[in-house]
Amino acid sequence: MILIQKKSEPKKWQEYRCTPGVDYNSIPELVDALLEEQGYICAYCMRRIPHKDRLYKKDGINYVLTDEDHRVEHIQSRENHDDKKLDYSNMVICCPGHIGNEEHCDRLKGSKDISFTPLDANFIATLSYKMDGEIVSSNEQYNKEINDILNLNTPILKENRKNTWEAVKKELIAHNGVKPWNKAVLSKYIEKYSSRHNKDGKSRLIPYCGVVLFFLQKKLKQMA
Repeated sequence: MILIQKKSEPKKWQEYRCTPGVDYNSIPELVDALLEEQGYICAYCMRRIPHKDRLYKKDGINYVLTDEDHRVEHIQSRENHDDKKLDYSNMVICCPGHIGNEEHCDRLKGSKDISFTPLDANFIATLSYKMDGEIVSSNEQYNKEINDILNLNTPILKENRKNTWEAVKKELIAHNGVKPWNKAVLSKYIEKYSSRHNKDGKSRLIPYCGVVLFFLQKKLKQMA
């Protein structure tokens, strides 16, 4: 996960939620604002969105695609917090949540609540990653919810995070020789994985950037 910095709610959403008697319903302007805000990656697992997932049939070979390519997530669930259902500051956007054969992120979370939020820098500071791609929090409760409610350590998610970091390491060595770890190079790559990259008029973060930044910043601190 990375820290999400909320912006002002889009005007169309403000107009929608101020309509007398209105209930929650996602509108295109809301989705577009959340995608742009997050750099087109999932708030929890950091996969690229929008993206449709494969739902495999019993034979493990044939599949259909999910009807949705994103999910608007209420950090405090609509079911348990009716007063928060239209609150833009309570919303993030997630992937469809069905990579491989396991549900995760908002699809698994459903109406359950979590005690942390990716909008909180103090929570983000508790996170670390193992070399096998596992995401861990130093807070026992947060860690339990990461695994039991969001299921962020599925084999495929762990493998994707591991492979992303391994690819960056190979790139560093290929471009900078057998001793790639110097402050200038690390700072350059930290900037790359912290920044948004424009393509087709959209400002995107690199998927799984959080795990790369963790290891790069760890290397940088070791050199201090």
